[in-house]
Parts: sequence; C-alpha cells; structure tokens
Amino acid sequence: MPTVIGKAAAAKFKTHAAGWEAALDNALSKASKLKKQTDVFEVGVEFRAEIKVVNPGTIQQYIVVLRTGG
Repeated sequence: MPTVIGKAAAAKFKTHAAGWEAALDNALSKASKLKKQTDVFEVGVEFRAEIKVVNPGTIQQYIVVLRTGG
C-alpha cells in the first residue's frame, strides 16, 4: 500500500482528539479505496499538525499519515 495522508481543518473541531479522529477517518477512507477489502496491511500511524506560529501557536490542520510496515 502506498503512503496515505488524511487531513482535517482544525476550525471544525473543539478538541484535538476530534480533529485527529477526523483526519484518521479520512486517511482510512482513502486507504480502503486502494485495494480489495480482502487485502491486509500492517501500517504505522503518524499524527501531525500544521501550526500557525503566533503567540500562542494554533493548529490549522490535523494530519494523519499511514505507512506500510509500521
């Protein structure tokens, strides 16, 4: 499976957990379209954030990266 990236705009969410959950759902949705449902992959899950640097810094976008092999 190629690397898959899911994103969610931070303005839509009240908590970080909800933002990363939406980004993970987006990435998994994209990944499910790549192969037959019978294929099984072990993937590493990486959580990232796009941050606007001000005082205090604010998250602009939640990002989840899925990579084959962990």
